[in-house]
Amino acid sequence: MEQMFEPVLEKNETVKKVIKPNKVKYWWSVQIAVLLSTVFTLPLSFVCGISETSGAYNWDIVFLVMGCILAAGIVAALIIWLFAGLYYKNVYYAFTNKRVVIRSGIFGIDYKSLEYKNLTATIVKVTLLDKLVRKNTGSIIFGSPSSPVGMVNANGISTNPYSYKNIEKPYELLKEVKEVIDTVDK
Repeated sequence: MEQMFEPVLEKNETVKKVIKPNKVKYWWSVQIAVLLSTVFTLPLSFVCGISETSGAYNWDIVFLVMGCILAAGIVAALIIWLFAGLYYKNVYYAFTNKRVVIRSGIFGIDYKSLEYKNLTATIVKVTLLDKLVRKNTGSIIFGSPSSPVGMVNANGISTNPYSYKNIEKPYELLKEVKEVIDTVDK
């Protein structure tokens, strides 16, 4: 699998380890996102079914809107599952003797990397879903001055691009990465 990172390796850089996200945890995350987006849009059918004149529900409109939301949810789910499958096929994480590298993409392959000399913080996150899946999974977030670990967008979603998501044994993997970092002369 090291050859997948060959296009971005520098001279004298060697891949120490390549990691693939846990498939079960990845697909559970996708399924929950699809389910929650559909469930939270269903109440719109009740809002759309209230009559402006009487304030009572027009049940025909409620069921029509609910059917449309469910149909749109099914179509969206199929599209999300297609893209999620393409993404999972291409996502791999690696660390080398110089940096952490993330390979991902849907239609093409993208690489992100963070050199150890710029790495200033790490966080291991284990969520409730990680515990429920029982696959000893979690995520490692790598921070730098330009992309700190606590960086979130206006929606409260973490925007740090240097994350190993849905990986097995995140604490053990972080120890391995830190061992390599300790041997590198910053």
